[in-house]
Amino acid sequence: MKPPLKFALYAVLYNSGDGIWEYEIYQKLKNHYHPRALSKLRSILLELHNKSWTDEVDAEVYGETIFRKYKLQERHREFVEYQLSPLNIIEELGLDQSMVEKGKVRNESIAE
Repeated sequence: MKPPLKFALYAVLYNSGDGIWEYEIYQKLKNHYHPRALSKLRSILLELHNKSWTDEVDAEVYGETIFRKYKLQERHREFVEYQLSPLNIIEELGLDQSMVEKGKVRNESIAE
């Protein structure tokens, strides 16, 4: 059973220590969710940013479109880990298997 889109988004943000571009999130989730559901990704990301759950770590303008790179704020990592088990979601969706090793994230850029 696949998790709700918002939970998958939290898991992807949790697993990307240095942040992740909107289009990368879309690429990771496009094989698991209907395109209509994925059309809500940008609004969910903006909502999380407006509620101070994420930081915008970079932005690029291409034509009239702004692409943003988001990072989950450190202060929310423990809550996301406790509530959602993001590593289980990542494993269930088959995302970034190289980052998951026996329930631990192998990303040295994540502060302990």
